[in-house]
This record gives sequence, C-alpha cells and structure tokens, in this order.
Amino acid sequence: MSVHARPAPADRADPLIIPGSTHHVGLAIRGELKLYFADGETLDCEDVQGMSAVRSSDTVTATADGRPTVEVTRLMTHFHSNVTGLLIQQNPSRPNLGRLTGIAPGGPERLLPADVTFDQYLILALRGRLYVNTDPLVMEAKGITVFPPIGTTFLSRGATVFYDLADLPGGIAQHDPGDATPALALASQSVCGSHLTHYIDMPTGEG
Repeated sequence: MSVHARPAPADRADPLIIPGSTHHVGLAIRGELKLYFADGETLDCEDVQGMSAVRSSDTVTATADGRPTVEVTRLMTHFHSNVTGLLIQQNPSRPNLGRLTGIAPGGPERLLPADVTFDQYLILALRGRLYVNTDPLVMEAKGITVFPPIGTTFLSRGATVFYDLADLPGGIAQHDPGDATPALALASQSVCGSHLTHYIDMPTGEG
C-alpha cells in the first residue's frame, strides 16, 4: 500500500511564491457596494459572495524607483446575491489585468508588502437585464502583506458606468459605447469592498 503525502501549504507571506503562481479565493462583499441607476434608484448589494482566481506572471520587473512589480491576471470572477438576485461575472472578451508592486525597492524578495490594482470588465445580470462596462472598474488594495491577500479589502477608485447590453451592437466585446446611454454605475468605496475570506486549494493532479 502506498501513501501519498499532501504537500505543506505555501507560506502566503513569502513574496517568492508570487511569480508564476495561480490562486483561487473565496470572497464576500460587505457594506457599501452600490448600484446607481440612471433614473435615480440606488440598490445596496447585500449578501454578495463568490470566488475569484488570479495568476501571476513569471516575470518580475522594476519601477522607475526600483520597486519590484509583477503583472497579475484575473482568470475568473463570480459574485452572486441571494437577496437582490444580482449576478456578477467576468467579461471573457476583455483582459482583466492587474499589477502588484512592492512598497520597498529591491528584487522579488521585496514583492511584499505591496500595493495591488486590478482593471475589471464585468457582466452584471439583474432583473432580467445584462449590463457591461466599457471602461475598467479599477479596484485597489494598499499595503497587502500576504498573497493572495485574504482578509484585505479592495476598494474602487470611483464609480464605473455600465451600459445595457441590448444598447451595444458589438455586445460584450464592444470597447466604445458610442451613442449608448449609461444605465447604471457601480462603486465600492468607504470602508467596505471586495473582502477575501478564504483560500481554496485547487489540486494540480501531480503526484
């Protein structure tokens, strides 16, 4: 009989695990995630939870002031609310890219603590309609000390406009809204936001 030992979990506070890594995390959005409709209605997005996956580039470069930085790609985003019926999915036709940048100058060993930002393109489903953003929803977190940053709150830099998909001839791949009128805006500000709650271990099948 053979026994397969399970590898020890990686130290998420070790900056050297970041380059070339892939992670899946559970998320919850608490508090001030709001939808602002063109007719003046405001909807609080309550009880929103889901999961996300990110992959870091193998390549670590440096900023002009010598800080290490690495590109991070969001592979998947899924949120849902059983209270409002809101469903948030990643737009598969647009790259959802981010960047993690160490706070202090140095090599890959200084990738933590870090600031991280993501440009997100989403598809919102609500009340039988689909909505997309043509400009990115920019989410950021400052001074993260572990990666992925479990327990860290991501905030939006501002509200991002969404358009009714039916008003965009190019569908989810349209980059320019043209004459389309914004249908709603989404913002996650104040002290709340996308809060990573737990790590999801995805076995590689190797062994």
